[in-house]
Amino acid sequence: MTRERVIKDIRNLEDAAKIEETVKTGYCDTITENIEYWIAVEEDIVDSYTRLSKETGPGAAPQIKDLANESVETLDALRRLQKSFETLGQERLTRMQTIKKLRTA
Repeated sequence: MTRERVIKDIRNLEDAAKIEETVKTGYCDTITENIEYWIAVEEDIVDSYTRLSKETGPGAAPQIKDLANESVETLDALRRLQKSFETLGQERLTRMQTIKKLRTA
């Protein structure tokens, strides 16, 4: 299956610089920011479920603790994703610096 191109051809270093900046700010930074918000939400969920499990009767408490544990697992996964996207962002910065050096050479 073919798809239509998302970006125009990079024809010069100015185009390259613009594209790299767009990918960094429009994708890497945005996704990282959204992951950070999701982490905050999951942390609040863990706190809430933990508190709720202590206030709930013995019949439901174990299941509520399980929900908290699932959110802890989600937090672990999100933190791994966050680290990956931070690495991708750093790689973009390196590419941007390379292009800048090439433009001034």
